[in-house]
Amino acid sequence: MTTTIPVEPVDLADAALVENPYPHYARLRGAGAPVRSSVWDCWFAATHAQCHAVFGDSRFSAVGQPMLRGLQAAVVSGARSYALPEPPPEPDASAHRAQGRRTTGRALSTGYVDGLWPGFAAACRELAADLAARPGPVDVVADYAIPLATRLLADLMAIADADLPAFRAWAESGYGPPADAADQRRIVRGIRELLARSAVGRLREPTQDFIGHLVANPGTLTGGGGVGEHLEFVLGTGLMISLVTHQGLVLSFGTLVDALARHPGQYARVRADRALVPGAVEEGLRYDPSTQALGRLARADVVIDGTPIPAGGLVLCLVGSANRDPAQWPDADTFDVGRDTRAAARHLTFGWGATSCLGAAMSRQAMSHMLAALVDAADAVTPSSGAVRFPEFMTRGYTALPVHLTPARSDG
Repeated sequence: MTTTIPVEPVDLADAALVENPYPHYARLRGAGAPVRSSVWDCWFAATHAQCHAVFGDSRFSAVGQPMLRGLQAAVVSGARSYALPEPPPEPDASAHRAQGRRTTGRALSTGYVDGLWPGFAAACRELAADLAARPGPVDVVADYAIPLATRLLADLMAIADADLPAFRAWAESGYGPPADAADQRRIVRGIRELLARSAVGRLREPTQDFIGHLVANPGTLTGGGGVGEHLEFVLGTGLMISLVTHQGLVLSFGTLVDALARHPGQYARVRADRALVPGAVEEGLRYDPSTQALGRLARADVVIDGTPIPAGGLVLCLVGSANRDPAQWPDADTFDVGRDTRAAARHLTFGWGATSCLGAAMSRQAMSHMLAALVDAADAVTPSSGAVRFPEFMTRGYTALPVHLTPARSDG
């Protein structure tokens, strides 16, 4: 039996949706097919099957963050319509991007990356022990997740100590009030100069780090742009990884800790059995994902679950809804760190298929180290006041998450 959906299915500007979108999602899933929004000029795909079908269909192209940010800005400003700002990409452009994705994916899975984990794990243990020893509440976002994400990505790109301030200013720029125009220009100029200098330096002296791998593997050259075109790819990829991966890691870890703090019995299970850490990370990614929506543009007329999507149509795949689909998981609204890891990993937080998130494996491993260190350092994590939620419908998480840590007993 399907649920009747009103003409306008959901108000993306509703503060209640930002606070807790999951009841809204359940209503959308009940429609049984993607639902058209006339206000926002898009279709909402709400079930796991619908989102999976869109992600796996080559007739859809991934929508970049700038376009979704445009939709977000329209919602926040109270606009009552939204026009697609760009036509569907040409096939050649899609092939070009696919080449870039392959190069980037290989750069994130080298022996150099494998060598980062021992140092990162040690940094997690040191910082977690320091936080657990502090009196009063500690902010696991500002004081733990953000500095650790900065360290990991700076090490990935082999950022020199002298360049860390410019790198940090860019990577950590998404968590507070927006900078004024002059400061934003300064931040962007600083990171662009840093990454450009790094790329040119690696042309002269090859290295094994992430930037060095991108520079040494010109998989994006089309024959017309030469080295200049490839260096623009290196620069754009470095900008994206240092900001988007940073934010995804920080926000995902925040929602995971929030879920554990609100379910003390689940934290106690992980504390008693460290083998549950990977499953807890996977369940956190499923249960309350930082990525709530991913956009796809139809390059041709497509039918999804009986609903026709015309060429040029924008589909918002509601990942947060798909991840709570009871057709995929029993007790889908329950946070359960003991859920079968393979079952939990069917979530769509990183997308799926050819356009899935390239940083997924790195984020999973980083979150596992961060959680393991926290569990080792604290017998319990309990909520405190003062949490600040990320102010979006399509990105979920916290820019501040104070919690109380009970220091681990020596026999813990």
